[in-house]
Amino acid sequence: MFLLAKTTGWPEQFLLWELPLTRALAYQHAAMRSEGVWTVSPSDQPAITTIHLSGFFSEDFDTDPKA
Repeated sequence: MFLLAKTTGWPEQFLLWELPLTRALAYQHAAMRSEGVWTVSPSDQPAITTIHLSGFFSEDFDTDPKA
């Protein structure tokens, strides 16, 4: 919040009570990136891979609810 106030010049009351949360988070992310701060740490591979999800789409999946 303080970074947004410093960057935009908006008063604290506006940031707390009038600015939609989704927009505030987007502005915070942009302000932090402009300061060189990573908001999400980079990783070598995604947390959920296709191998983890392959069980949901296996060929032997039975769609008959009575089975």
